Amino acid sequence: MNAPERYEMFTLPEGVRKITIVKDPKMANCLQFNIQREDHTIANILRYQLLKHPLVLFAAYRSPHPLEYYVELKVQTTAKTTPIEVMRESIQSLMIEYGNIRSAFDTEIYRLDAPTGEDTRRTARTGTGYGGFGSMDAQANDFGSSGDMGGRGGRTDDVDIDF
Repeated sequence: MNAPERYEMFTLPEGVRKITIVKDPKMANCLQFNIQREDHTIANILRYQLLKHPLVLFAAYRSPHPLEYYVELKVQTTAKTTPIEVMRESIQSLMIEYGNIRSAFDTEIYRLDAPTGEDTRRTARTGTGYGGFGSMDAQANDFGSSGDMGGRGGRTDDVDIDF
């Protein structure tokens, strides 16, 4: 089979830099960031965050080929700032935003695991402690009755997370 090994999608080869920066000779105040071992997920998030910045004139990305594991992110700014500075600010902003989402998630998990109060419905119902994200108690009352076809089945443990 001619397909590359799967680990090559994620492992940065020795001696290769994670990010290389190339100046675009055709556009003023424009840089291309080549980000190794990343795909559309991170590129689209960065592009969206960059476009929210008021000093960004252009931000786009492309993945040159499905078997080449890097993305090219091009950023053009006004003369008041540089693409590197805008990229740095955007990454910092994303780290704060996703840190807040993680904190809210962890707070809700802690609230569900609390040993006292009315938020111990999960523990009281199953007779065991909640094992965290990804653990499930496969009792029928967690998934509705057998003829329920995906209904709530009387569950009352909805979690509301306010951001």
